[in-house]
Amino acid sequence: MQRFFHKDVLFSTLFVFLVMYLLQLFIFNIHFLDPIANALKDFKFTDIYYSRLQDKKPVVDTNLVIVNIAYNNREEIAKQIKVVESFRPAVIGLDITFEESKGKESDSLLQAILNHTDNVVLASYFEYNDPHDDHISGYVRSAEKFRKNTVDGFINFPSLEEQSTIRRFTPEVEYHGEKYYAFPVQIVKKYDEHAFEKLVRRDNKSEVIRYKGGEDHYIVFSPEDIRPNNNALNVVQNKILLLGFLGVENQGRILEDIHFTPLNHKYSGRTYPDMYGVTIHANTISTILAGNYINKMPLWLGFLISFIFLYFNMYFFIRYYIHRHIWYHLFAKIVQLVISVIIVGIELWLYAKYNYKIDTAIIIVPIILSIDVLYIYDGLVKFLNKKLNYKTWFLEH
Repeated sequence: MQRFFHKDVLFSTLFVFLVMYLLQLFIFNIHFLDPIANALKDFKFTDIYYSRLQDKKPVVDTNLVIVNIAYNNREEIAKQIKVVESFRPAVIGLDITFEESKGKESDSLLQAILNHTDNVVLASYFEYNDPHDDHISGYVRSAEKFRKNTVDGFINFPSLEEQSTIRRFTPEVEYHGEKYYAFPVQIVKKYDEHAFEKLVRRDNKSEVIRYKGGEDHYIVFSPEDIRPNNNALNVVQNKILLLGFLGVENQGRILEDIHFTPLNHKYSGRTYPDMYGVTIHANTISTILAGNYINKMPLWLGFLISFIFLYFNMYFFIRYYIHRHIWYHLFAKIVQLVISVIIVGIELWLYAKYNYKIDTAIIIVPIILSIDVLYIYDGLVKFLNKKLNYKTWFLEH
């Protein structure tokens, strides 16, 4: 491997990273390119695992039961809670906030039920001035009269994912010196202290949701199923019970509290979200209880691997560019394709088998750019040779 350590190999490799950095600044900061930037940001190769490769056979998570509250009012929700509580669930999570009083008649039954039930987790949420910014402007929870015997957890998804694909959850947030836990985390804290402590020890700002699937992966009851004489409700005993919005029967998907997830079969140009918020919370709880978290490759290691890959590629690309220029483009394109497929395959394999996430974009993008960047580098070093007598490999053909 003659000239493997030639300065042109090193400088051209570094030049690719410089161009990649400049393009990143340009694409993600020029407003008329927002559709391109958003499309690039909202695609991950690991989505292929969830939507195409993951076993689609519904394996029901028996730790969780979901009850659809549809458009029930407070009195109807209170009656649902009273019925399901009689079947002794371990925890009841209400994916809904009761912020304002709606009158004594409407609130009295709900207030009485909540104040005499000690295993309820209510929803709350943070407010943001800018949906694309993490700066919190307020914390909204249910009215105090509903919180005397309950705890609450925030239902916000990571702000940068709120309008795109929900892949992660934020376990905790510190606000005004106080620590707040996410809605699914508060539920797990009541249900399984060991699983909760394992999550807290990881001390990560966010965690990947290991999606099991949609409603078909959980036991789901409709509003009409919640009756005192329905023996099927015995399944909730000592289980987590989630009450939330799952649409209205026979009306298809309703665009309310519904989001995109990696389970969506369409990676780009998606027009319809695929999962209601309460089901995402259910998947989050399943992830925490299973403890099968995704560990992500450190950024420095990703760049190191990317540099090594690109350096090898640039050495062979330069050799072909100089000595077999007629074949250079064909050779380089074939190498690009083969390496990209192999790297994506390795990423999906590590993700599925070892719960390990590598950032393939850091590795693949420089290799894709390298073919055209080499033409720019060729012109640059020849200009420097002419002006400054810079010695370069590119003038030796």
